[in-house]
Amino acid sequence: MAYTIVNSYIPESLYKLKAPYPMKPEYVTIHNTYNDATAANEIAYMTRNNTVVAYHVAIDDKQAVQAIPFSRSAYHAGDGQGKGNRASIGIEICYSKSGGPKYVAAEENTIEYVAHVLKQYGWGIDRVKWHRDWSGKNCPHRIIEEGRLQSVKDRIVAKLKELNNPAPPKEGVSKLYEPTSKAIKDSTEEVLKQLEAGDNGLSSIWRKKLNDVSLTDSDAIGLLFVAVSRGLLSK
Repeated sequence: MAYTIVNSYIPESLYKLKAPYPMKPEYVTIHNTYNDATAANEIAYMTRNNTVVAYHVAIDDKQAVQAIPFSRSAYHAGDGQGKGNRASIGIEICYSKSGGPKYVAAEENTIEYVAHVLKQYGWGIDRVKWHRDWSGKNCPHRIIEEGRLQSVKDRIVAKLKELNNPAPPKEGVSKLYEPTSKAIKDSTEEVLKQLEAGDNGLSSIWRKKLNDVSLTDSDAIGLLFVAVSRGLLSK
């Protein structure tokens, strides 16, 4: 994942203005911000202004910042009490005014984020809408003007397919070390503790992999050989 998900929810005291109705989402609506602010700044501005305009998530090249729960509506689609405002998740892609590498990254992050939302709800690409679909507004302006409406949807479909059908592990790639027995986990921890008393640095490598959940079966076998060679298993 190329971005971090950040929850920066508006206070509930603003629900009456910004998120007035309970919502069971049926769609995702994609927007372009038409400015060059970061996602965090987009959300901060939306939160502090006194207009009813709001959206659920802003995404830039580094973050996807959520301001409104998907269980609440938001006035982002320009269709009054229609399903755009009342039944769709509003997502803003940042940096669309000037474009460039930051916008490209923000759009790519949005494609991945939307695919995850579709997977979460068990939806297909038919649930993805553009702002223009609800109100006729020229939004998402950059995607429209560059003639990429279909290609963006195609990329979302590809990402969703990837999420729903993860590629099998490549042949020869070792699986993660995931012992189900508490005794084996405890023994692994004991071997690491004893190795840490040494000065060869090997224990710190395995300790980091264990903490990062990247220790593989092959690593565990290597750890076993070291333990045997040093007589640790007989102690």
